[in-house]
Amino acid sequence: MTRETENTVLLVVGISIIMITITGEFTRYVKPGLLPWLIASAVLLIGLALLAMLRDIRRGGPRISDEVDDHGHPHSHRRGIVWLLVLPIMALCFITPPALRPSAAAPSVTSVSNDVLNRAFPPIPPGRAPELSLPEVLMREAQDTTGSLKGRPITVTGFVLNEAQGVDLGRVVIICCAADAQLARIHLGGPAAAQATGLPDNTWIRVEGEVPPRQPNSPKIPTLQATAVTRIDAPANPYDYPH
Repeated sequence: MTRETENTVLLVVGISIIMITITGEFTRYVKPGLLPWLIASAVLLIGLALLAMLRDIRRGGPRISDEVDDHGHPHSHRRGIVWLLVLPIMALCFITPPALRPSAAAPSVTSVSNDVLNRAFPPIPPGRAPELSLPEVLMREAQDTTGSLKGRPITVTGFVLNEAQGVDLGRVVIICCAADAQLARIHLGGPAAAQATGLPDNTWIRVEGEVPPRQPNSPKIPTLQATAVTRIDAPANPYDYPH
C-alpha cells in the first residue's frame, strides 16, 4: 500500500465521521453522549492525514510501502484491492442503516437488577402524568428505595410487543453503542391494555398508567396498569439511553 493510499483512507474516515455527526446519523451507532469524542477523533484523523500528505509533498511525493517480489518489483496489483476499503466508509456517509429490531437486542435490562443497586431516586417530575423513559421506569421499579412510582400516573413511550401472555411495551436501549443494545420491556395491563393488543408488533404507542409496587412473588417483568393508549409515529431516534 502506498502512503498516498494510506493517507487518503485516513482522511476519508475522518470526513465520514464528521458527516454522520452533522446529520445526526451517529445515534444509529453510539449514544449521543459520545458526540464530543466522535468530533475529537474525526478532527484528529483529518489532521493526521493532512499532516502526512503535507510532509510527503515536501519530500517530493509519497513513498511506496508495498512488499516487493523476488525481482524487486512492488506488488502494485494489491493497490486496487486496498481501495475497496473506501467503499464501506463511503457507504457510512450516504446509507442510513435501519434501526435495530427487538430480536437483535439482548434480553431485557431488568435481568441485571439486584439489591446491591438499590438507592434513592430523585422525585418524579410534577404534573398529571409526567413522561419517563422505559429504562428509568424499570430501574425505579426494581431499585428505588423511596417507592417514587407508587400511586403516580406516568407516561411511557415505546413499541408494541405481542406475546403469548398479552402485550408488552418495548424499547431498545443503548448503553454505549449499538453492539451492546438491550431490550427493555414492561407488561401492559389495566383497562386500556386492550387498545394495544390488536396493534401489529413494532407499532409505536404512548401509554399513561401506574406501576403497582412489586410483590414478593412478582414476575421479573413489571406491569404498567394502562389507563390510556395513544398510537404515535415512530421517533426519529428510536433508541433510549439509561442515565
